[in-house]
Amino acid sequence: MKIIGTILLVLILGLYAAWMWYTKNKAGVSGKTESGVRIFDIVVKGVYSPSVIAARKGERVKIRFRREESADCSRFVNFPDFHIRKELPEGETVEIELTPERAGEYMFTCDMSMYQGKLVIT
Repeated sequence: MKIIGTILLVLILGLYAAWMWYTKNKAGVSGKTESGVRIFDIVVKGVYSPSVIAARKGERVKIRFRREESADCSRFVNFPDFHIRKELPEGETVEIELTPERAGEYMFTCDMSMYQGKLVIT
């Protein structure tokens, strides 16, 4: 009986962890719009969260990164397709503004590409 209880507990904890991960990292987060600008807030802590964001071509996009860790890898964020590289000081919010003119998927990464995210433009 103890074994069955342990298995059920592990199963429930595993399902809860999977649900938390899914809801935190669901694809295509569309952000909010203020004064015609699509705004995204991304927390940098082990990963970019959310890691996938979505907007429309020609729409002004403002991405606000907040780095909540001291890992050296997350010190910079790069948008190679837009020739953007910004430092992310720990505990500060850094804004990046851009206006994608073409539909597609645009990666953003740390300097070593260990942290990865995607901007999806439709």
